[in-house]
Amino acid sequence: MSDLPTTPDFDSWPVTETVQTATLTEHGLRITWSDGRSSDHHVLLLRENSPDPVTTHPKAREMAIAPTDIADDVSITKAEILTSGAIRVTFSDGIETAYHPGWLFGAAWFGPEPTKPVVTWNATEQPEPPTFDGPVALKTPEVFLQWLEALRDYGVARLRNLPQQDGLLEQIVTMIGPIRESNFGRQYVLEIKDDPDSQAYTSGSLLQHIDLPTRELPFGLQFLYTRDNTTTGGEGIYVDAYRIAEDMRHAEPEHFQSLITDVWEYNNRARTSDYRGKGPVVETDANGALTGVRYNTFLRAPMKAPLDIQARAYKAYRAFCARAQDPSYQMKIRYEAGDFLAFDNRRALHGRAGYDAKGGSRFIEGIYADRDDLHSRIRTTKRQLRTKSTT
Repeated sequence: MSDLPTTPDFDSWPVTETVQTATLTEHGLRITWSDGRSSDHHVLLLRENSPDPVTTHPKAREMAIAPTDIADDVSITKAEILTSGAIRVTFSDGIETAYHPGWLFGAAWFGPEPTKPVVTWNATEQPEPPTFDGPVALKTPEVFLQWLEALRDYGVARLRNLPQQDGLLEQIVTMIGPIRESNFGRQYVLEIKDDPDSQAYTSGSLLQHIDLPTRELPFGLQFLYTRDNTTTGGEGIYVDAYRIAEDMRHAEPEHFQSLITDVWEYNNRARTSDYRGKGPVVETDANGALTGVRYNTFLRAPMKAPLDIQARAYKAYRAFCARAQDPSYQMKIRYEAGDFLAFDNRRALHGRAGYDAKGGSRFIEGIYADRDDLHSRIRTTKRQLRTKSTT
């Protein structure tokens, strides 16, 4: 609706429910909606998010004043429903503004939101990554969005049939967000080095792990673009660490408790850099939901803790390792030329079978990025598609 007021952001707010009544309360405003529900909106929430050009910068759509610029005792003196469906509010400090009903409904609290269950998987349930045609995804926003959502939901997703093109890896990653550089550079090639600073630069097998647990915040996303692969062996081995953690939460609660509380340190073993990061193997939020893992057996430093804590931590770590090495958890894939694999580095453990370096050629490029950019791109792509559908 073009006659509705702007909002204090750039999101699109469809009007799914209309305002029936707007009543002043002690703390702000109570709205009843066409679906029969009601919502209370605090006066300070409304005043701080007023879309007027003094409170909200008209171009940046950010708050342009300090919270303390608003009087502690500010109140709403009048509220009325306009013919457009917006609500015009007058505050005691003289500001009069109108609020978009879609934004008000979206900002409303109707009680605790149900937690969306995380889709975890094992080898039987997910023998291959969710896979999409690469050229189609790159030219079709709806398919590109499906690939991004699969990466978000499963922790791993693949594009196939891409051309052999210099710069294509960076081009696709920057469609999601900025590249995050590491001590391996802006971009790296998984090749054999005479003096490797990581086991990844050998032809040997690699145990399941996350990359760069040595950082304060391990990198959230990793992308691998296979330019060529005619070698024997070298299959990628992927494990959903969230499934392992959830299985241990129920089957081995004492080990799970250690995994979320006991802190390990990781350090890289390079001659020219010395990164060190600490954290539990499994990260959870205040509600106990899984948010990430920090697991890498070959970069783990000795634990400095009382012996009883060491004893329980080592037992829990070994129990986690046993599951990560269990084939029933492992998705095994061959890297084919034209494959573009994306995975959540803080969820999907990755490893590799050894390969015969003399039996063919192998050229795989890699780049890191962050989860935040994935979630941002999903939201903005949905916004763009909604806007496109209404024009």
